[in-house]
Amino acid sequence: MTYCVKKLISIVAALLVCVAVMCAGPAYAVVIEPDPDLHLVMGDLYAISVAMRLFYDDTQKTRCPIPDELSHYLQNQLPDNWSSDYRTAAIQGDWWVARKVPEFSTARKFLRENASLLGLYEQDCQSAWLGGAFVWMSAVPFDGKAKSGPVPGKPVLRAAQGEGDDRQHLFFNSPGTDHYWKSSLIYTTEAHAETLKKFGADAKGPFVTPSQPSRAPETLSASPVETPPDFTLSGEGGEYDVSVGDVIFSPIPRRQDN
Repeated sequence: MTYCVKKLISIVAALLVCVAVMCAGPAYAVVIEPDPDLHLVMGDLYAISVAMRLFYDDTQKTRCPIPDELSHYLQNQLPDNWSSDYRTAAIQGDWWVARKVPEFSTARKFLRENASLLGLYEQDCQSAWLGGAFVWMSAVPFDGKAKSGPVPGKPVLRAAQGEGDDRQHLFFNSPGTDHYWKSSLIYTTEAHAETLKKFGADAKGPFVTPSQPSRAPETLSASPVETPPDFTLSGEGGEYDVSVGDVIFSPIPRRQDN
């Protein structure tokens, strides 16, 4: 077998390997942040967004639902004022959803720095989120009906089944990223199954929230208390003068004899 033939066979073999890899489909990475505050905000945004889509599919109503109208998609573990943490709105024909961000949440820095990547907005939905009380996001569009209906080639939201202690939860993917978020809201059995049917992800987990990295305890120590180098104390009989360098002063009032 000549060298040229061997070279040709090697090239063909390499091409076949590339084709096989491409046909096997893309490998999906999964990034799950350890900060529970991030999941509280991002996971809930997607959970409510998908519930809005389920609402449309069930009712065919194009009127934007309020949070209380979505409660029947969630398990009966909601406090009476649960909806005060969420907002929905119709803006120029599209549906939007908002989640309250606690004032001192550890999630604030990440959300602010990644607002453009994650599609997070201020209340006017015109500018990227900078730290307002609520963070807004465009909800999942209802097929062909919303003004911003599905765009060919545009990444769509995906959901994945939680595992282990998180098996009751769904993890939602931020479209166009590797990030997955677990919502604190738990769907009913029917809504859970319907969400996976409509938006099931191909990515491989494990879909569990990682433990937060432990921090070494901070060691606090008091600084030694020292007098200035030129500090002197002189006197007798209960009357003293203090001098620092060439300056002399009396910190204790002298007694006055009557």
